[in-house]
Amino acid sequence: ESIKTVLRSPENRILIKRMLIKCADISNPCRPIEQCIEWAGRISEEYFAQTDEERRQGLPVVMPVFDRNTCSIPKSQLSFIDYFIIDMFDAWDAFADLPNLMEHLNNNIKYWKGLDGRNLRALRPPPE
Repeated sequence: ESIKTVLRSPENRILIKRMLIKCADISNPCRPIEQCIEWAGRISEEYFAQTDEERRQGLPVVMPVFDRNTCSIPKSQLSFIDYFIIDMFDAWDAFADLPNLMEHLNNNIKYWKGLDGRNLRALRPPPE
């Protein structure tokens, strides 16, 4: 009933639509683990290429943490999750009850923490 009350206001509906678009844009940490890893790799490669190109052209490096020789992908994912994802998706979960999404998020946090705890910088642990 409270959701229906919120949705009666045109301003609230617009705000919810804007928030949904933003959440969809940054939702990678809330996907199943294999999709999360795949997209984390793609996004990291995009940022690595940007950093490489900035250096090649002698431009200021916008994201120095994305130096492909020193970057820890697990650390970058955990920082992104801590800074942007947790509070936003906790709020959505409270509003719309999203247990599957939150389970994926928790699994992905554990995955990245596991890699980081082993001081690994790559997307996956080395083959055993």
